Amino acid sequence: MSRREPANPRERIEAFLAAGPREVSEDGEFLFELTGPSFRLEEAGGKLLLHLWSLERTWVRRVAGILEESPEKLVLGVERFGAAKPGRLILAARRRAGAGRGREAARRAYGAWLRRLLAREFSGARLEGLSTAADLKRSFSALYTRACLREGKHWWTVAGMNAGEGAAAADAALAFALIWLSWNRERHPERDWAGLRLFLPAGRTQTTAGRLGGLARERLRVELFSTDEEEFVSTRVDERDLGNLDTHLVPARLVEDIRAAESSGVERLRALAPGEIEEVVPAGRRELSLRWRGLEFARSAAGRVSFGVGARPQALTRDNFGQLETLLARLRRERAPQGSPRSPLYRAQPERWLEGLALEAPQAIDPRLAPERLYRQVPALAGGERGVADLLGATRDGQLVVIELKASADLNLPFQGLDYWLRVRWHHERGELGRFGYFPGLALKAAPPELLLVAPALQFHPTTEALVEYLAPEVRVTLVGLNEDWRRGLKVVFRRSRG
Repeated sequence: MSRREPANPRERIEAFLAAGPREVSEDGEFLFELTGPSFRLEEAGGKLLLHLWSLERTWVRRVAGILEESPEKLVLGVERFGAAKPGRLILAARRRAGAGRGREAARRAYGAWLRRLLAREFSGARLEGLSTAADLKRSFSALYTRACLREGKHWWTVAGMNAGEGAAAADAALAFALIWLSWNRERHPERDWAGLRLFLPAGRTQTTAGRLGGLARERLRVELFSTDEEEFVSTRVDERDLGNLDTHLVPARLVEDIRAAESSGVERLRALAPGEIEEVVPAGRRELSLRWRGLEFARSAAGRVSFGVGARPQALTRDNFGQLETLLARLRRERAPQGSPRSPLYRAQPERWLEGLALEAPQAIDPRLAPERLYRQVPALAGGERGVADLLGATRDGQLVVIELKASADLNLPFQGLDYWLRVRWHHERGELGRFGYFPGLALKAAPPELLLVAPALQFHPTTEALVEYLAPEVRVTLVGLNEDWRRGLKVVFRRSRG
């Protein structure tokens, strides 16, 4: 009995598509999912034509051949009508459901959605290189879909994010989009790059719109769009809304009032380590926070004291005061410069530890600064712990200085610093810092604040300096690199100012 010859390409493709739900991608872009008999193969002019369709569209390609074949995946070489180069059509078995798979599918579906939106909104433009794939080497994130768009002689980079991603991803979108723009400018210097078009879900554009007010308008053009995927609409964010800030100042005396009101309640705690416990009034909270090298271990509100590190503090009583003493002894032992990095108490909230050192010795960061001219989070930014520490200071001759501290690499650091800088400038231009009791007895210069981005020298993200170059000229930025063993004392390794 002779062996049966392998089926021809048409039969192999039909068998694979008929075997179950398939995900369809072309040249790295997810197109749609086939969940039923939504395909047809036919011969036309000696060529094999593959028709695929979903509820939204029909896809037709000439099949040049089978490039890869396995039980889970079929890769076809295909020819697009009117296109000079062949492409790769990937038919893959649908993966199991799960959170990771769901996010990936949503991102690929958004890529297809964005392609259709761009084709409608910019009908005369040519789209190139749409992708949702991550590339860690180039700092391209899978959170954002990216592409290039040609309009006549001009080119735009495009970035967008689907509504299922978190608010933090929306706030970081501008940094990642500008990295994409920089990479394209370097890769294709012959192209006339007009700027960036950024698409964010409705309700997630406020942070980015505010930041656009601090960018160098002469160097790049950014068009921001608010999108609704269900309604298939995008709306250009009005230029008049760019740079609008939701910010307010709290009178400086309020901090002292809270300290005084809670002082008697924490007197016994102070006695456990006189002069070593930090007493901080956190931004937006009417309570006193007691910290050991930046890590909160107790707090007092309306005269009621609680303690504990983590999400579940317990009320302090006579019966459990010994537990507080034990916790403080452990903090003294483990959260110390000579402590072990394996201890969670040592590793927790490094920015707050670094902030405390900066407040103790600001001259180590900038010799022009004095301790009595430094404030925490003034004005306060929304969002609680942002993974950075904000300090506002002034030099002896009245120059405002915004300090952004970060203990580990963070791609978004320049824009987190810009957020704080924009708010400080806004209040400074209106003369509010003096009226609200800050920097008493010091005549502040009218010049915009300086911005210091401070981090251990090896912890600046490789993209930091490129992103800084997109900031407006009036944002005078200096990168301050610290010693890696900063917990043992601050030393400046390098200081680099833009321009």
